[in-house]
Amino acid sequence: MDNVAVFQFLRGIATPGLDRIMKAITDLGSTGFYMVVIPVFYWCISKSLGFGLAIALSISNYVNIGLKFIFCRPRPYVVFPNLDTPEYLRLTGTGYSFPSGHAQISSGFWMYLARSVREKWVTVMGIIVVVLVAFTRVYATVHYPTDVLIGMVLGAAIAYLYLEIENRVRALSRRGKEPVGFALAGSVIAPGLVLGLSALLNPAFSKEVAQVLGFIAGAGVGYALENAYVKYDVRATVLVHVIKIILGLAGVVVVRYGLKAVFPDSTFWDMLRYAAVAIWATLGAPFVFKSLLGHGSSVPRG
Repeated sequence: MDNVAVFQFLRGIATPGLDRIMKAITDLGSTGFYMVVIPVFYWCISKSLGFGLAIALSISNYVNIGLKFIFCRPRPYVVFPNLDTPEYLRLTGTGYSFPSGHAQISSGFWMYLARSVREKWVTVMGIIVVVLVAFTRVYATVHYPTDVLIGMVLGAAIAYLYLEIENRVRALSRRGKEPVGFALAGSVIAPGLVLGLSALLNPAFSKEVAQVLGFIAGAGVGYALENAYVKYDVRATVLVHVIKIILGLAGVVVVRYGLKAVFPDSTFWDMLRYAAVAIWATLGAPFVFKSLLGHGSSVPRG
């Protein structure tokens, strides 16, 4: 069955109700969804797990954007405009098509999570979510089947490789305490060099990845400083977790959109804005939690 026949079949079985269900499922692979989920992991479950997820998915996102610029594949709804897909589904995928970012990011998230926690139910749930998200991308006519297949493979591979490297680095770091200054310098210099190289290759590409690289830099800086000086313990009561999530996400919104309103629209300022978002999530929010909620560095009180 060729691509157009696949899309025609899927639009043939579509209904307004099914379209809405597919939209809800496809959002489970969106960047916005993981910008909420990963900070919650960091604040309430495990700082190291949340940080690892953030960096692994950011690297995967950078690779995804790079491949889109290399292949420049138009979206199916652009190539086949007669498919009559609802606009709210088409808007879940703009720009180039190959590979699928939703499939790649969701696959990477669940691969990293499953190999970190090693619980069978997490693996099963991950497979189900990734397959459903991938299917909705084709159903929404924003991706070809090959887009989602390659995206799933890439996402899982990048998360797996990152986790292997991360485990080896942690094993080495146990032999001697890594200086905070070294971690801070690496967090700033590496993304800066990658941004510079990206700009040399394609200025439009560097503009697209500035947010990703800024987030990596800010997360690295915030995580290093939090571990060295704040040392917030994530353990808490359910009520305290709810308060943390509300305060933390409110801060993310304020920093992200507040700085957007005042910063110029340029590559450098986009990078700086997302670095600030990541610093708030990894350092600022835990500091506020500890100050307001009274949690110690190892044992929560109250």
